[in-house]
Amino acid sequence: MFMLMRYLYSLILFWAAGLLLLISSCKRDFPEDRDSIDPLATFTRTFYDPTLGRNTVFSDNFNAANSSQPLEFTMLNLRRYDDAPAPELTDSIYPVSVWKDGGAYTGKETSLAEIESKRKVENHRIFEIRKNSGQIVVWSGMDQSNIRSQPDSGYKFDVKVSNSGGVNYYYNLRFMPKKAIPYVPSNYNPETGMTTGPAVSYPTNGVSLSNVQRLKDGLAMQESEVDVYFTRKGAGNSLTFKFLDSAFSPINPHLFNTTDWPNLVHGFDMKLSDTAVVYQVGYPIPLGPIPTKYTNAAGTRAAVTFSYYRRGTAGLGYVCSLAFNYAIYEKGDWEIAFQFKNSSPKFIND
Repeated sequence: MFMLMRYLYSLILFWAAGLLLLISSCKRDFPEDRDSIDPLATFTRTFYDPTLGRNTVFSDNFNAANSSQPLEFTMLNLRRYDDAPAPELTDSIYPVSVWKDGGAYTGKETSLAEIESKRKVENHRIFEIRKNSGQIVVWSGMDQSNIRSQPDSGYKFDVKVSNSGGVNYYYNLRFMPKKAIPYVPSNYNPETGMTTGPAVSYPTNGVSLSNVQRLKDGLAMQESEVDVYFTRKGAGNSLTFKFLDSAFSPINPHLFNTTDWPNLVHGFDMKLSDTAVVYQVGYPIPLGPIPTKYTNAAGTRAAVTFSYYRRGTAGLGYVCSLAFNYAIYEKGDWEIAFQFKNSSPKFIND
């Protein structure tokens, strides 16, 4: 019995040693984990058609699937659609104003100097891909005169996506920008880049009227009776609002007597005269794609309301208003004028 037990014990030790050896061998032969790019990783957007003259970021345009992170994106072979070189995109670098890290725009800044202190200047090409996210970025404030825009077929480019474990290439992505439109609502033709007339007129003028009556007959004024004129008069940082009658003579802004002039725009050093109201502002307007008290609910356009109180028949009072949503993408000394084409508003009491 003793010899049998000893034999079994030796046999167990033998098989245990063999099993440990096998496990050790498997561990040595098992390959290490390596980074990889999922074969299903792909660009979800391969056609990019931004409007020139404004900062545009195309986000969520690449699906990494189960690829190992981080990934690195490199734009390659940026060329015209006919495969000719595109030096207008590859060779020119421009200074661009960007928000500093930790210094993003909030809409609560109390001076133009504070706004500018949150920005810095970086050098960029007009069309780029971000190294680690794959986002496509188009920058504003650059010479666009040589950029091929729609209806031209534009450009093609390739992208290299890599990590320490592999490389994927994506070919013939398209860049077909639209011509610059410096402001909206706009009287620009997007294909020719030329204005269709001197004013932005109904139905695209973006004007909304409430309780506004014509002076000449006391009837309700329609939005179609208001034209909006955008005029760039210099390269500074100002924004002017004016009101004009049917003969293009100025209407006194003081008549809009319930307007919240100090909080009308995110501007400073307001000067209200008998002919205009002027602010010093930062550009573009709005300064950031966030809702503030100066914008619409989406934060995509600045929002202004010019209002006045008028007492009507039987002593009833009315708050009358002209509301307007807009954006300006090009820095300058801009003037926005509202012309009442048929009759001035009725400001006097009945």
